[in-house]
Amino acid sequence: MASPFEAPDAHAQQPGIPWEALSHIFMFGNGKGGVGKSSVSANAAGKAARSGLRTLIIDCNAQGNIARELGYKREAWNDGGAALLESLRTGAPLSPRENVRENLDVVMGGPALGDEFGIFFHTLLAKEGPHAYLRLLLCLLPIAHRYQIIILDTPPENPSLQRLALSASRWLVIPVKSDGGAEDGLAQIGLEFAYVKFRSQLNPHIALLGVLLFDTGRTYTGIHADVRRQVQKVLGEEAHMFKHLIGHTESVARLVRKRGLLVHELAELRANGDRSVPETVEGLAADYEGFTEEMFVRALELRKGAAA
Repeated sequence: MASPFEAPDAHAQQPGIPWEALSHIFMFGNGKGGVGKSSVSANAAGKAARSGLRTLIIDCNAQGNIARELGYKREAWNDGGAALLESLRTGAPLSPRENVRENLDVVMGGPALGDEFGIFFHTLLAKEGPHAYLRLLLCLLPIAHRYQIIILDTPPENPSLQRLALSASRWLVIPVKSDGGAEDGLAQIGLEFAYVKFRSQLNPHIALLGVLLFDTGRTYTGIHADVRRQVQKVLGEEAHMFKHLIGHTESVARLVRKRGLLVHELAELRANGDRSVPETVEGLAADYEGFTEEMFVRALELRKGAAA
């Protein structure tokens, strides 16, 4: 996978927010839970890192689901979001855990982003008003130049954390499931997106990169067409649907979190003779690889189009 982005030059950053240097920041978000945000965040980050891109994933979720995806939930160094909360509280630069995988660093989420965050952020919001939502971006800026790809996994149940992430991101990707409940989640994330980009203009550069179908039958074309209609109804006719989708493979999904391995890591085990890994892992690994490549290529094309 070729990198569509160059890591920003730390010495070239100007006072204020260097929006032009933040085109490598992707956010996965939806107003509904259980639609694959953490799975897609972790596997896209893992694919980028495996291809040689220095990658950072920021877990903005009080559930800390990235810990399950990457298998560090019970590690002594898993701080449950405490370091992230401390950075948000003090304004200090984020301090990622380095090399959770080769080329992959993680800012951990977890319980510290629950009630404790809520109390702190309510006070910050009262003091700074809407500019409080830039706090995550300001904590990320000092280290953003280290990475070629930065991915944010976000919670549906915490609008404040969602706005913090939207205010720090260049691209929004919305995973959806074809279970008939897409519209409410799309509407909620659409409102938060509109607040950050248009109403408050906290981040006028964020763009909807596209909508990703997650955990669906690959041949369910009629259902996929119905989801497309829902997406266009809520987000507008111009809303992009990724050509690649993430297929439904329940046995692999269970195994991922049981073993704390990414899908391509399970696929490698299968290729090396581990028959406890279902054969269907190969198709799922191809889904993630295809989507990740498509995501980066589309972002690059949109950047080139804007510059033309």
